[in-house]
Amino acid sequence: MSGAQAPDGGSDPVGAGTASGGGGGAVVAGPVVVGSGAGTGSAPVPGGAATRAVPVPAGPARPGGTAPVDRGRTVVAERAVRRIAERSATEADLAGRRAQVAHGAATVHGRGAEVLVDVRLPYPASLGEAGERVRGRMADRVAELSGLTVRTATVRVQSLAAERAAPPPPPGDRERPSGRARRPWSARRAPAALVSLAAAAGCAVLLTDLLSVHLAGRRPARWRTGAVDWLAAHGPGDGAVVAGGAVAAVLGAWLLWLALTPGLRGVLPMAPATGDTRQRAVLDRSAVAELLRDAAAAVPGVTDVRVRCGRRRVRLRARLGFGDRDTAHTAVRAATDTALSGLGLTRPLKPRVTLRTEPYWRPPGPAPARSDRPTRGSRTTDTVQP
Repeated sequence: MSGAQAPDGGSDPVGAGTASGGGGGAVVAGPVVVGSGAGTGSAPVPGGAATRAVPVPAGPARPGGTAPVDRGRTVVAERAVRRIAERSATEADLAGRRAQVAHGAATVHGRGAEVLVDVRLPYPASLGEAGERVRGRMADRVAELSGLTVRTATVRVQSLAAERAAPPPPPGDRERPSGRARRPWSARRAPAALVSLAAAAGCAVLLTDLLSVHLAGRRPARWRTGAVDWLAAHGPGDGAVVAGGAVAAVLGAWLLWLALTPGLRGVLPMAPATGDTRQRAVLDRSAVAELLRDAAAAVPGVTDVRVRCGRRRVRLRARLGFGDRDTAHTAVRAATDTALSGLGLTRPLKPRVTLRTEPYWRPPGPAPARSDRPTRGSRTTDTVQP
C-alpha cells in the first residue's frame, strides 16, 4: 500500500491514495485507514459510510515483483495421478507383452501419493516377476511426471489372459509339419469296468460258498453241485458245450481286439510341430466336417453343403443356386483343398467334391431355349484317385 504524494514530495497516509492487494488490487479513492497488525486496510466508499477490506501483503515485496507467498501453489489432482498410474502400468515390458489395466485408484496427501492398479497379466507369466516390473514402472513414472513422492504402490493381479495367436501364414509359405503321430490309445473304461464287475461278482459268490463249506461246515450250494453234475454228464461233443465254447471264444476275441487296438475312431491325429516330438494333438472328425462346410459355404452361389468325414477320405456335397457351374466347382474344390491343408493332419484326407444344381438354377447369360435348358439335378463330380 502506498499513500498519495503530498505537494512537498512526502507521503500523505491520510490523503487520497490507492490500495492494492497481491498483484492487482482494486483502486479506491479517499482516505485509507490501516489497522495495526490486521494486515488489511479500510477505505470508505464515496457516497456512503461503508468500508471495504483491502488485502495488504503479509511479507515484504521484492523490488519489481510479488512476494513468493502470494504467487500461489500447484495442486496435482488424484484423477491425474490415477491416469498416470494406469498408463504407466501398461508400459511395463513383460517379455514383449503388455499388461492390461482393469481398474486404478490414487490418493494424494500433501506431497505424497498412494497408487493402486488392478491388472490382467498375459499368460503364461511369472506372477511375482511380472507384478514387480509393473509396480516398479508405475512408481517411477508417477514420481517423475507428478513430482510427488510415491509412498505406496500396489499391483493386484486379477486374472490371466492368453494372447491370441497370430493368423497362420498362407499354405504356400507355411512349413509342413514333420513326423508321424499315432492315434491316442483309448482307455476302454466301459468294457474294462463291465469285465471287472462280472469277474468280481463271480469270484465273490464262489468264495462265499467255499468259505461257508470249509469254515462253517454247511452243505455246498445247489447251484454249484448242479453245475458239477451237469458238466460231468455232458462231454465236449454236446451241442450246449459247443455253443458255450463258441460264445466264450467270441467274447475272448472281442476283449483281445479291444486290448490291441487304439480305439477313438472319431478323432484324427495331428502332426507334431517341428522340433517337438512329444506333442500329441487330435482333431475331431466332426470339427473337420464343420470347417470344410464353412469353407465351401463361403463360395458365391453355394446354397447347401453336406460333408461326411472319414478316417481316410472326406466327401463334400454342395448345391449351386446361381452362377457358373464349372467356376463354382473349381472354387469349392480350391476352398476344400485350402481348408484341408491348414488342418495339419499327420495323414492328409483325400477329398471328393460333388456339386449339384438347384431346380431353379439357370446358367448365366441370355436365357436359353426350352430344349437347351439343363436337366434337373445335373451335377459335377470331382474324384481324387489314391
